Amino acid sequence: MHLARGYKTFFSFIKCVFRLYILCGLCSKTCFAELDIDTGKMVYSVETVLGTSVNLPCDITPPEAKDKMHILIWYKDKVPIYTFDSRGKKLEQGKHWSIESLSDRTGFKFQDDVAKLSLSNARESDEGSYQCRVDFRRSPTRNVLVNVTVIIPPEKVIILNEKGVQIPHYILGPYNEGETINITCVATGGRPLPKVTWWQENALLDGSYDYLSERKVQNVLHIKRLERKDLHTVFTCQASNNNLIAPISSSVTLDMNLRPLWVKLLGKNKPLSADNTYELSCQVVGSRPSPTITWWKGGVQITDTRETTSPDSNATTSVLTFTPSADDGGKYLSCKGQQSLILSSAIEDGWRLEIYHVPVVTLELGSNLNALTIREGSDVYFECNIKSNPWVYKVSWRHNGQMLYNNGASGTIVSNQSLVLQSISKARAGSYTCIGSNREGDGESNVVKLDVKFAPICKSGQQRVYNVARHEGVSINCEVEANPTNTQFVWKFNNSDNQALVLDMPQSLITTNKTTSKLFYTPMTEHDYGTLLCKGVNNIGIQKEPCVFYINPAGKPDPLSNCTVVNQTGDSVQVACVEGFNGGLQQTFVLEVYDFYLDKLISNISSNRPEFFAGGLKSGRKLNLIIYASNKKGRSELRSVQTATLKSLEEFTAIANPFQQLTPILGALIGLVLTLILIATVIVIIIRVRGGEEDDKNYNRSIADSGSVLLNGTSKNTSSELLRTEVNSSVNSLEEKNPDIIPHNNADDEYLEEERAFEALGTPQTRTYLRIPAPTLQGEPNFVKTDPQSVSHKYHTIQREPSQQPFSSPRSLQRMPLYHQLPAYIPRHATENQYDYDTYISSATPLISRENNRLYIFHK
Repeated sequence: MHLARGYKTFFSFIKCVFRLYILCGLCSKTCFAELDIDTGKMVYSVETVLGTSVNLPCDITPPEAKDKMHILIWYKDKVPIYTFDSRGKKLEQGKHWSIESLSDRTGFKFQDDVAKLSLSNARESDEGSYQCRVDFRRSPTRNVLVNVTVIIPPEKVIILNEKGVQIPHYILGPYNEGETINITCVATGGRPLPKVTWWQENALLDGSYDYLSERKVQNVLHIKRLERKDLHTVFTCQASNNNLIAPISSSVTLDMNLRPLWVKLLGKNKPLSADNTYELSCQVVGSRPSPTITWWKGGVQITDTRETTSPDSNATTSVLTFTPSADDGGKYLSCKGQQSLILSSAIEDGWRLEIYHVPVVTLELGSNLNALTIREGSDVYFECNIKSNPWVYKVSWRHNGQMLYNNGASGTIVSNQSLVLQSISKARAGSYTCIGSNREGDGESNVVKLDVKFAPICKSGQQRVYNVARHEGVSINCEVEANPTNTQFVWKFNNSDNQALVLDMPQSLITTNKTTSKLFYTPMTEHDYGTLLCKGVNNIGIQKEPCVFYINPAGKPDPLSNCTVVNQTGDSVQVACVEGFNGGLQQTFVLEVYDFYLDKLISNISSNRPEFFAGGLKSGRKLNLIIYASNKKGRSELRSVQTATLKSLEEFTAIANPFQQLTPILGALIGLVLTLILIATVIVIIIRVRGGEEDDKNYNRSIADSGSVLLNGTSKNTSSELLRTEVNSSVNSLEEKNPDIIPHNNADDEYLEEERAFEALGTPQTRTYLRIPAPTLQGEPNFVKTDPQSVSHKYHTIQREPSQQPFSSPRSLQRMPLYHQLPAYIPRHATENQYDYDTYISSATPLISRENNRLYIFHK
């Protein structure tokens, strides 16, 4: 029982699918059917155009063979609109009924494979959802849903020129040859909005369009550089929103002004007898409208002419009545044609007038030969026809511009006005001409092409070696020379020297186009590397020697080596490396420039050679250079180089000469202040020198009360002399240490001084330094405390171990600005009778007092 029920269900499903197939076939492009799984109803979507007929399908075939349809009811939006009642009677005797509004537009066709309700003269109100209900005598009721869409075609299309004006009489132009035009097509109306396209005959020119509003769509056709072939071209604009009816369209015809195609003096340049009258014709072809034609002889215009025009107005002929004289020999007779509406359209043709003419020669293939069936090994002959006055004294032959000579060994036989070629090869193919010579010159014939058929041979210059990785596909091109070019190819593979082990390649991997064949080959294992052989066959024969291609393994490139910075400036660096093995493929070299401290990419440079130039960098910047090679298989290991750009000259100048930036007003103020200070200093010195003796006594008394060690002069003169000596020494010392005073020694002396200062700083022994502070008028004497680890100078702090200072090379010392130079330190030793302490002082600073001209030394 269950098995029988399963068979019944299966056959019902097969019948349902078959009916669905038939319905889909009937629906075609305007009907789409689908089965609603949830409701079990068939749902159709039908499209129709306003005013046309539409068929609504409904399957009335009963599920069982012994069953019969009783009644069919059509609903629109759940309202009955049509019934077909066959209860108790045959289908042919069934009763039809429809609502009054559809009585003259509907009909039910139950005789077709699939019954359908036909609705003629579709209206916009007919759009909606329809339901077909079919009641059978025994089977369950069947319901079919049909959704009808009524398409409203567009109303009209108009074509506008560049100015937005509708084109009158459907004639576009005229435009000059070479101009660019834009024409616009606008379609109005339609639901849905139509597609607007431009066509030239059956070719689509432009399928893009823009929606202007809810009812307008436009398409602008842009034509660049009008050509001669565009004359009288019909451009058609179509607007369509369905595939049921023909689209509406509008067409315009292009009118153009054309420049002349050529200007030619008709006839041949043959000798003209003096004092005889000739009519020479010049034809100008292709100008539209008619051209302007003028004649010239030796730069002087000739006006005795008349003109005629061909019926199609394409050719205009000007006839010159001309009586030459002996003086006209060698002059140039020319005809010039131009289109006055187009600039620079003039073309000129002319003859050099002669009394006698060179031979006129024509060449043709032997009369019993068929030029289409000549193959290698055949015999060929040519005949040269000559017209000459005076007669020729020599006839010569040329093949592809090269002279031919009688040579029986090579199969070339020259006999008077005939040329015989025996047992020709493909090398004999090409252009043949014959030349007749007389005392006036040589006349060369027309070119006769000799087409020699031959079997395929391998074309030279092809890529023979392919470097491929495993599991990588490569397209191998095999090109041959063959005539005829329709060639079939056979590919074979061999991975050893044994020619017996040759495998045929499957045709599925081979594509052929005349004399070129491509094989898509993918090596999977190491045994798939070897030799590929390609042979061609055409109607003449099979290729004797195959084209050979070598398949080699490929991989990533090796890393670069010996990467060196060969040049560096303030804004660029130049790097050179030695390339490694390219992995069997073409490789590319890459330089990546990073900021050393920020690890930020600054520049990326690719090159076909392992040489790089990175420019546009900032000066004084430390860089990290990453260099590698890459090919299709990947990239090599990275190589890193650290370098830096040089400091710019402006940076050094800005540091070394800070006072150059002072403004003139500020300089004047400084000069004025210095002058006032100098005057005040001179006045003070004069006053102090005059009252020096009394001040010395008072000061000695105060020092004695304080218990200080005193070194006193014995007289005023002695004090003055000591003061002058020490002041001069102090001034000299200050001048040596002042960074604003430019020394007079040369660069070498400066370098030696810096080296000696550097060596002195590197000595670990204790030193004595001299410091001269600014003079004071009153107060306690200055005491200087010296730190055994460092000693303060006016401009520097000198460390105890100067070997740790950041000077890596003499070059670093040479680049130091002037104010960075080390000062000249002066060691000083005290005498035994001057101190109550040690005989040697590790660090001391003399103090000069203007009041008593005495030198006090204190020991720490």
